[in-house]
Amino acid sequence: MGRRMWPFLRARFGTLDTRSLGLFRVGFGLLLVSNLLDRTGFFGDDLVSFYTNDGLWPNHYALFLPPTHGYWSLLSGFSTPGEVRFALAVVLVIYLLYTVGLWTRAMQVLALLALESVNFRFLLPQHGGTVVMNILAVWTVFLPLGDRFSLDALFASLRQHDERTPAQLHQRAWLEGQPATRTGLAVFGVFFNFAAIYFFNTVHKVGASWRDGSAVHYLLWQNRMATHLADVIRHHEPAFLSPALTYGTLVIEGGLVVLLLSPVLQDKLRPLALGCIWALHGGIALMTTLGPFSYSMMAFGLLTVTPGLWGWLEARWRRGPPVTVRYDEASALHRFGARLAARLDLGQRLTFEATPGARLGPAEVTAVAKALPLWRLGAPLVGPAFAALRWGLATLASQLTPTPPPPPRPPFVQRLGGLASTAGPALVLAAVVSQLLMENWAVPAALKPASRPQWMTDVIDVWQVPQGWSMFAPDVPKQDARLVVDATLADGTHVDPLTGLAPDFDALFNGPWFMNQHWCEVHARMPGWRHHWRNFRDYLLRRHGARRPSAEQRIVALEVFTLTGDMPPPGSTTPTNVRRERLFGEGPGELQRP
Repeated sequence: MGRRMWPFLRARFGTLDTRSLGLFRVGFGLLLVSNLLDRTGFFGDDLVSFYTNDGLWPNHYALFLPPTHGYWSLLSGFSTPGEVRFALAVVLVIYLLYTVGLWTRAMQVLALLALESVNFRFLLPQHGGTVVMNILAVWTVFLPLGDRFSLDALFASLRQHDERTPAQLHQRAWLEGQPATRTGLAVFGVFFNFAAIYFFNTVHKVGASWRDGSAVHYLLWQNRMATHLADVIRHHEPAFLSPALTYGTLVIEGGLVVLLLSPVLQDKLRPLALGCIWALHGGIALMTTLGPFSYSMMAFGLLTVTPGLWGWLEARWRRGPPVTVRYDEASALHRFGARLAARLDLGQRLTFEATPGARLGPAEVTAVAKALPLWRLGAPLVGPAFAALRWGLATLASQLTPTPPPPPRPPFVQRLGGLASTAGPALVLAAVVSQLLMENWAVPAALKPASRPQWMTDVIDVWQVPQGWSMFAPDVPKQDARLVVDATLADGTHVDPLTGLAPDFDALFNGPWFMNQHWCEVHARMPGWRHHWRNFRDYLLRRHGARRPSAEQRIVALEVFTLTGDMPPPGSTTPTNVRRERLFGEGPGELQRP
């Protein structure tokens, strides 16, 4: 029984199509790049505010008073805006190489270190979105993400197969050497972890707003998070909308647990899971600013693409008339271009014909690009960029000379590699299961471990993969909050250094505020960060001084307030019970420059 069960379990829970792994790498890489630019602004105020010593959290303060056990960041040695921009430029290059799949295995490790370093450098506002990104990077570092849709795979194919005739191009022998699937414990680990996210986020939603269907209504009125679309919807909200979306969210989240972990009918259930994930989180992303949370869940969804779905996609790519590629066999550049086009032809619409004296110009390359999946989007750029494209093809043709495939690794090395690829995910899985039991209050007390080895705590803390999943649970918040700073200038005017405008004590009536996730968390959490108030004050003075350096515009008094209010109940559009609470302040003669 056991011998028959193990292959079944490995096939159902430990195996993924290499095309899905490659698709995930591209999607997650684009998320890494966009999230880095969103969080840092790269050249804007957020880079200074969150990642330099001129910002909210100087690196020496973070090092001498770390916010958590296991705190570390490779960015801690970079203090000035110029230094941080250089470090983040290196991070951006790593993310780009990861996305295109060049030196993929090394980039997986470096991308994990870079992501964790960026997260840790300003850890105070960490939220579910950054945690989910960490979880994806940790689990997938054990998986071979460069087998398909990568420059590594493309270059290896071009070196190992030197097609010289149209018949050899039509044979597509390079596909025979590509692994169709990959197995490993990390595959089960990532699916189990995301099923647990959906499970606990479902069972923890037991509050009144989830029971009466008003949860989405109150979510739309979170001014810190609401998007332009949410602002339109909430002012024209039909009575059925919030209950339908609220109960629909519960059904989809709960249903995804089954869709992701079902051992049967996976060819049908996992594509359904992909549709549910993208519909749920795409809708959330359109209406709320939750940082990378929705996009991380959607990136995970790319792993659910099954071989059957890939077959359906390839059949659609084959539609349309075949395109003949005429090339001159005597030209090394022509032959290399034909070999490259054949590998990009996922729908196999191209046919090849050796034609002495054939022309290779913008029109011919554009016609080929239009027949290739996804590449057709860039077909209009072929003409303007043809000279650069031709130079790039010639450079690659000269560098990618045919070489024999590497010899197989000795059996001992293969066994050692297999052991390492299993031991790492096994340690992470043990730590994650322990953390899930300890951190989620829906777990019965009898199942919670009384203690655990220190290394499990280290895994969770060092890689920042906590497992408490109760987003908008047990209830959606029915209050909103915003910081307002009233700074008095030497000329008697008042300004809010956060906005550069006059203090707006009616801000709760003037939403949405269109903040990014970091600022959403800063505004909500600052009242609880009492030991960071001095850093915040110093940051405000520096920020204002950089904007208005004249003596007449210097700050002579400063007060920081938090505004809170109850969001409009269903059927209303006006916040109620708006309150102003003074957090701290310093008057004339008391204010010390940092």
